[in-house]
Formats: sequence, C-alpha cells, structure tokens
Amino acid sequence: MNYNKYQHIERLGSAEVEGILEGLCYVFPKLDGTNSQLWWDNGLKAGSRNRELAVESDNAGFYNWALTQSNILSFFENRPDLKLYGEWLVPHTLKNYNSNAWRNFYVFDVIREDGSYLPYEEYNALLSIYGISTIPVLLVKANPSLSELNELLSNNTYLISEGIGEGIVIKNYNYVNKYGRKTWAKIV
Repeated sequence: MNYNKYQHIERLGSAEVEGILEGLCYVFPKLDGTNSQLWWDNGLKAGSRNRELAVESDNAGFYNWALTQSNILSFFENRPDLKLYGEWLVPHTLKNYNSNAWRNFYVFDVIREDGSYLPYEEYNALLSIYGISTIPVLLVKANPSLSELNELLSNNTYLISEGIGEGIVIKNYNYVNKYGRKTWAKIV
C-alpha cells in the first residue's frame, strides 16, 4: 500500500453530498484532533491528511507513538492488506476532551487495497480483537431526518468532559455523489 490523502468531509447541504441521506446512514461523533493514517509496506507507515510521515518528520508525535503500539503492529502483521484512517487526538480547537482521551488514535475508516471501505460493523469487530479504538456509531438509520441529526449533534458528548463535541459525520457506504466521488457529510 501507499500513502493516499484522505477524502474531504463535506458540510451537509453542499452539492458534494447532495442525496447522501437517501439510504442507510451511519452517524458518528466528529473528533477535533489531527487526521492520521497507518498502513503496512515492509514496515509500519504513517501519514497525516496531507503527507507521508517519517520518524524525524512526525505529526504531533503520532508516528513515533504508533511504532510503540504492539497491538497495531500485530494487527498489520495479520492484515497488511488494510489501511487505518483515524483521528490522533491532540489539542486543536476543542480543549474539553477527557484527560485520558488525549494522545490516542481513534479509527474512523478502514480501506482495502482496492480502495473500497470496510463497513463499520466489519472493521469495528476486527479492530476490537486487537484492542484498537474505533469511533462508535451513534445512529444507523435509513433516510435520517435533519431533526434527528441535529438532536445527535446537540447530544454528542463522546470523550467530552463538559459541553458537547465538535460535530457529527454522516456516512452512507452506498453513496457516490453526482461527480462520481465517494464522500461523507458533516454537521459542525
């Protein structure tokens, strides 16, 4: 596998995600850290949203942290055909996360070598075997309404010590936008 920039998450209501709510949707808390990725290519590799990382050119300590995680190394020894995308939770805009939530990696997508996504149920079960954290699903529902999504948004307290989180992410694994791209939506 190689480094691939993670897709942009579009604001719900933009042309990029028009129609995403039509079908089975998965809604997740949105974390406010730094976008990160891990894959195997003759050793553990890591990236940020925009570049491949090196030990001496790290992303807020993420790559060096990952290299010390035996569960992650064990996962890739058995599944070098998968790439993990997630959030490395370090202070960014929000500072109200639980103190024990910081400096951890929370997976939000798993990609196969062919670029296809593993559905949440599949990757969550697989990663739990290795003790790798995933961002939990808040709602799985066909054709969710805006009022349901806004309620989830206003009650998103995942990993939050006080107040609410940054937002929510909406995924429809069968959705491809009118431009032929697979993308997700967010409400912040």
